[in-house]
Parts: sequence; structure tokens; C-alpha cells
Amino acid sequence: MLKRKTRIRPVDDARTHILSLRDKPGFMERFIDSNKGRGVFATQPVEAGAFVLEYRGELISAEECRARDYTELQSTFLFEFEWQKRHWCIDASKEDCSLGRLINDNHKSPNCTMKKIIVNDTPHLCLFAVKKIEIGSEIEYNYGDSQWPWRKKEPKQKISVLETKTSLTDHSSHDASNKDAVVTQEPKQQTSVLETKTSLTDHSSHDASNKDAVVTQVKK
Repeated sequence: MLKRKTRIRPVDDARTHILSLRDKPGFMERFIDSNKGRGVFATQPVEAGAFVLEYRGELISAEECRARDYTELQSTFLFEFEWQKRHWCIDASKEDCSLGRLINDNHKSPNCTMKKIIVNDTPHLCLFAVKKIEIGSEIEYNYGDSQWPWRKKEPKQKISVLETKTSLTDHSSHDASNKDAVVTQEPKQQTSVLETKTSLTDHSSHDASNKDAVVTQVKK
């Protein structure tokens, strides 16, 4: 009798790729058009709940982030969030061939959501699939409810920009007592965007199939 293949927990899959400093196979970068620029597409099916990619970059304090001199383009790759009652930033402004930083916004029907997990006492922001993703599909997640410039080009619809809160959990065994953290991603230079808050709760022993999250991010 053949043994059933052991299914890797999405959280463990994320940890493995975080530690390897490599993107998960099954995804490719592709130029879309002059409006969207580059995007990331699936080259193999992705099951709902599966780990997809890490939003990888340099972890620095929010204070250091604001003290650095970024171009307008570079500032769109700064991801500020809260952890252990402090504000931090993932600086993904440098081209490092990682794919997570290239994933585009979809605020209507995203196929991924962002979750915060802890590996070796360090926070990491990772994308997990919220539904099955077919080969050739673009990987997308909701940057948050804000008045992003590219959304204004869509057919006018009454879209709520009220504060959105979603519970997430850190995948750690040492930080599960933390209160919900607010995660926002915005440019170093403030734009006329309404503040959107997303709650991240520590995810110590749960799988990646938790509730979806809305994460505020700035377009590349």
C-alpha cells in the first residue's frame, strides 16, 4: 500500500523559504503594460491556503526609514507595520530579484492575503492564497481601502474608504500574547490617501487558512 504524501503546513513552508532566502518555485515575473508595470504570475497551480511568497527586504525601524533619502519610486516599496508596540519597515526598494515586492493590487477579488509570521524572533510578511490559483493567473492582493491613483482610472463606483480591520495571527510560539498590530504600507512622502488600518494578531499554532487580511500598500 502506497503511503500518502505528507502535506506541508503552509506556515512551515513559509518558514523554510524565509530561512533559505529564496522565493518559492512556481512563480514568474512578467511585464504587463505601462500602467501596471511588472507583475507576478503562477506557473503551477496553487491550492487555497498555501504559502505563496514573502515580501522580502531589509527590516529597519520606522525612524531609520524616515531618515533615509528615497526617490519617489523607491518610497513605494517601503512597508511600515507595527510589531511588539513599535513601528518597523520592510525596505524593499532595492532590486534583489525577489518576486513578493512586485505583486500588484486587487481590491475587488484578490487571490492572496498578507500575514505576519515570526521566524527566529524576527517578523516577516508573507502572502498566502485565499483561493485556488490556476496556472497563468496573476498573483494579487488587496493593498487596502484607499484612494490609490490607479483605482481612479476604473469605472466610477461608490467604494467605501472607511477604516477596515481584519484579524491575523503571527506564526510564532513566543509572541502569541501580543495584541493586534496595525499594519500599514505607505510612501515615505505622504500622499492624499485615507488612513487604513489592518489588525495582525499573533499566529503561533494555527495554519495559514486564517481570516483574510487587507494590507495597505503603495503601488510600485
